[in-house]
Amino acid sequence: MKFLEKLFSQESRSTPESELQQAEREAIIDLLLMAIYVDQHLSLAETKEFDHAADSLGWDSSTGPSVYICNATDRARTARISEELTADFIAYVAERLSENSKPRALELLNRLFQSDGLTDKEKGFLQQVRDAFGSA
Repeated sequence: MKFLEKLFSQESRSTPESELQQAEREAIIDLLLMAIYVDQHLSLAETKEFDHAADSLGWDSSTGPSVYICNATDRARTARISEELTADFIAYVAERLSENSKPRALELLNRLFQSDGLTDKEKGFLQQVRDAFGSA
């Protein structure tokens, strides 16, 4: 996928996203991957938005990108099995985000959902995330 090449490029960035800690970047990627599976429909628009979001985050890890994405995708799929696992997954994402990075995560999540139209399932997931992040 195109996002892997961009996500892990070595170019220095002077954006606020480059100030994120690696754990925050990973948490946002986890959140966005989970979001893709919420409505059980992956659209081209969502894929493009995911690529754009991933590109904006940067990367600084010894773990290869394909390994991380593979593991994160598996975690997201597993979390869909039950409401309890979904809530645990969201809580795990929230734990890894600082108060300063949560608004960015919500912004990227909302953009992903809006890219192909917000479904009822996505609205519910977005509210769960907002609740976990402590925002209304």
